[in-house]
Amino acid sequence: MTTQNFDNPFRRLKVRNLILRCFLLIFGLSFALGFVQGFSSFKLNNQVAPLILYIFIFGLLCLWELADFKRLGINLKYVVGSVPNNHRCLPLVGLVMLVILFSLSAYLVSFYLLSLVAPAFVEGIIRQVATNPSPKGSEPLVYQLLGGMVYVVIGPIAEEFIFRGIILQSWAAKWGVRSALVVSSLLFGILHANILGLSLFGLIMGVLYIKTRTLIVPIACHALNNLTAVTMGLLSNDSNTTSVAESLEQLRSSWGLGVLLMLISLPLLVRFLFQNWPRQDAAVPYTINAYQGER
Repeated sequence: MTTQNFDNPFRRLKVRNLILRCFLLIFGLSFALGFVQGFSSFKLNNQVAPLILYIFIFGLLCLWELADFKRLGINLKYVVGSVPNNHRCLPLVGLVMLVILFSLSAYLVSFYLLSLVAPAFVEGIIRQVATNPSPKGSEPLVYQLLGGMVYVVIGPIAEEFIFRGIILQSWAAKWGVRSALVVSSLLFGILHANILGLSLFGLIMGVLYIKTRTLIVPIACHALNNLTAVTMGLLSNDSNTTSVAESLEQLRSSWGLGVLLMLISLPLLVRFLFQNWPRQDAAVPYTINAYQGER
């Protein structure tokens, strides 16, 4: 048996079912939580409720997909891959730092440009970011611990499993690796406020998964990325007193810094992608791991 004639069960997995299940869980659990809080004395803090919903939505979604794995004969071990041996950590840390710089620069530059033509839209995004339940130094310790666990542990594992372990592999088995990389990364970016920055982040994580054939590497990089953001939030003394108008003005005044950070980070990230970009007919990690495991 070769990787060319290996029967990849991901060809039979439907990503549209995953997306539909996600929407059902979001609406169903949000309605259930709202109903319970509206007709009982049980109340959740506005910062805690989204974190609890996130845990249940992605936890149930992953379990639902694992049921599909069993039905289709997909071996989770081949999706996750093996722990990398003698993998150099320092270059990965540097890569994550570059991704963080680019994400920040993309946020500053893209939202500055948007604020010139659609200020109301940008103000809405600023309000959304302000209410984001990420840990902040001004919050009680229990909120910080819960937010840190979601952002640094649960989020990276669940999102890498879904986007790289399932969506990327399913679309790659049908369309080819390059097309799947681009489309799955765009989907990842669209589902986050910083579309440009997070799309490139998804692209980097996808390339790392294909290159190393293990989800452990992108999960670790994703966790480091989120840990950096959480640490910055905890060190911040922001007490949410800054108005939307002041935040918008700060954003507009920071476009020069965004351009500088983009000039530093983007060429190096493009170089990494150019050097590690897979062939269109490259085998997906599941195929290679299963082939080597059955030899």
